[in-house]
Amino acid sequence: MEMRVSWVFPKLYNHPIGGYKVHYQYANAMASRGHDVTLVHPTSDENPTSLGYRALLAAARVRGVIERKPPISWFEFDPAVRSILISSLTSSSLPSADVTVLTAWQTAALTREVAPQAGVLAQIVYDYEFWKGDQENRDNITSALRRTDVAKIATSSAVAAMLEEIGTTPIATIRAGLLEGEFGIDTPIEGRERVVVFALRFEEAKDLPTAFAAARIILDEMPDVRVECFGRSFNHPMPEGVISHGRVSNAELRALYNRASVFFLSSRYEGWGLPAAEAMACGAAVVATRCGGVEDFVHDERNGLLAPVANPRTLADATLRLLRDEPTRARLATSGANDAAQMSLRRSSDHLEQVLQSLVAEPTR
Repeated sequence: MEMRVSWVFPKLYNHPIGGYKVHYQYANAMASRGHDVTLVHPTSDENPTSLGYRALLAAARVRGVIERKPPISWFEFDPAVRSILISSLTSSSLPSADVTVLTAWQTAALTREVAPQAGVLAQIVYDYEFWKGDQENRDNITSALRRTDVAKIATSSAVAAMLEEIGTTPIATIRAGLLEGEFGIDTPIEGRERVVVFALRFEEAKDLPTAFAAARIILDEMPDVRVECFGRSFNHPMPEGVISHGRVSNAELRALYNRASVFFLSSRYEGWGLPAAEAMACGAAVVATRCGGVEDFVHDERNGLLAPVANPRTLADATLRLLRDEPTRARLATSGANDAAQMSLRRSSDHLEQVLQSLVAEPTR
């Protein structure tokens, strides 16, 4: 059954965002299967007069009007995917669809009025880190996620438990998949140089201070180790000895993961944990905190190591252990890469397609 599917986002970004990437990949997958897919991005912003934001909008409009491409330049879309820009997100601004997919708690909060043209409403929920970490907005997030007219799809066991705790039961749990061929092993796992990699992310839930402190411990105890990171730096000073690559392309990121003998994730909360999954797929041994979503695929002592949150010493110790114990590092990395190979975008898209089709066919929830 072919469907008209709208994906609704809270904001327009001109740089990679993990959650957005997953949704864009789903949109591509649905379009490639013959569904009529539309992306909806509001152009309102907290500071619409900023030069950077005005430049973003101008470039987006050029892509949309002149080049007839989606307004996002950092992602390659299926030609069949359409995209529209709206000034602000409301129920009346939603396009006609059989099913409308909301992608964040803000999209649910802003579309409460009845919108019959939008069809069945579903929400793919990743909001665990915000619900856990943003106490100021926790009541607003809870209220948005309690909507009874929106079918919830959890993205991890942690997200499913969060939804249950706030009083709503997800109709399915669909864990994110990796695009086939995007990440993989190019450098043999055995014998990699001592290179440690982490993601540079400034959101409070990602706990960058713990990452920096762990990096300093690692370098103090093993000065010959290379510690590298990637992501927008905002000109933030790096710990001495840490190499920052800034924003990188997918090809550069794959090469970086393949250079890594260990990748560590320092987050306090994760709805899923995409960088850790990508690193696993490329053969890096993963050390992650017990931050929620990542625990669905990183299993302590089987395909990686898990450490307590907000504890740089234990995160560094787990990383140092693998740097000093090559057989264990190689064993965990190999097991992780094999498990990551099962995290298929095709499989996740199959499940999502079935769930959305069942909602359209039988919308009562």
